[in-house]
Amino acid sequence: MQEIAVGVYVGNFNSRVREELWQHVRDNVQKGEATISYAVRNEIGYTFSSYQTKQEVFELDGLPLVRYPLQQRKAENEGRYGFSRAFRSHMRYKLENKDNKLKPEQNNTIPAYVLIDLETTGLSEEKDYIIEIGALKVKGTRKEEFHRLLHVDENVPNLITELTGITTQMLAADGCDRKKSLEDFACFIEDMPLVGYNVKFDIKFLEKEFRRLGLDWKNKKCIDILPLVKKEKLFLGNYKFSNVLSSYGIDAVVRHRALEDVMLLAQLLPKLNGFEAELKRKG
Repeated sequence: MQEIAVGVYVGNFNSRVREELWQHVRDNVQKGEATISYAVRNEIGYTFSSYQTKQEVFELDGLPLVRYPLQQRKAENEGRYGFSRAFRSHMRYKLENKDNKLKPEQNNTIPAYVLIDLETTGLSEEKDYIIEIGALKVKGTRKEEFHRLLHVDENVPNLITELTGITTQMLAADGCDRKKSLEDFACFIEDMPLVGYNVKFDIKFLEKEFRRLGLDWKNKKCIDILPLVKKEKLFLGNYKFSNVLSSYGIDAVVRHRALEDVMLLAQLLPKLNGFEAELKRKG
């Protein structure tokens, strides 16, 4: 199938495959909504089914019509006698404001979090080193960036330079003190959940670097975006970050620079179902 818009798939397959896919969607949509439309032999040439939507299919002489149930009718009938509509509206307003005063935390629907990404000299936290840290702290509408190039005593491998553009000379000239940089990073992230793409890789390096420099690394709540993507995009050919961005309609080049990749991840999160629920669970 082709994803012609975010969450909109078009394909051509037999009825058995269609039914199995539709069942899979319903089993995994959780609190979301889903609609499927397909060709049939009727007056208009198609029909549709919906799941957890306000719209329902209503058959009339073989035509699939769209029906919106009148869910408010019962409530309106129950309120026909007794207090006036204006009084009920006034009391509802008072109760809602009372609840907001008693529970101000309910206004902060999305907990604060920090997006992170690292560039390293290799894949092993035991023998390789962090050479760049990028992070974005998100507190409601407020956002704050963190970026450091870290000085390292060894040469940057050619493969890493080709991938990231970071050279040994660049780190010698602009690289910051490693211990001071990680102390600043620890202050920046506070006790917020750390969010990243395959974030377990980054956490392993951070834990090793903190221990290596004699710093205290406190266990952090982490949210890995990769499993959420895999759950939502079951049929991607691969889950490279660039391919995932493209699948969500984000046309961007992944340059493998820490802060730039963090900003791309920030574009992905609003398109990803399940992130806010996971954040509230761990936040």
